[in-house]
Amino acid sequence: MKAVLVVDDDPILREVLREYIEGEGHRVLEACDATSARKVLAQESVDLVFLDVLMPGESGSALCHSIKEDPESRGTKVVLMTGSDGESAWREGFRSGADIFAVKPVNRERIRVLLEELIGAGGGGA
Repeated sequence: MKAVLVVDDDPILREVLREYIEGEGHRVLEACDATSARKVLAQESVDLVFLDVLMPGESGSALCHSIKEDPESRGTKVVLMTGSDGESAWREGFRSGADIFAVKPVNRERIRVLLEELIGAGGGGA
């Protein structure tokens, strides 16, 4: 079972992603902002992070960059998510080192595919 961290200031989106990801057999951790996410990452081994770009405080792009620069977490896969599909948002996402850039809303099938592509099969359904 892989550990997936969902970082978003929208509790409804976190709940939806939790349902989708647990349904694929993975363990889900949650954080509402970059500060909370850093605490989780310091305490847990995480395989994948679904990370909102725009959050109060530190941006998801900045957090992604620090995840990818840290020797302890650089192997962690990151999906940056945003409600904007503009060119500047895409550039910022990839400059931060994200593995995938996803435009919200994301549906169950897209989450399933991202999980398979980035961390492989889950632990067999929840």
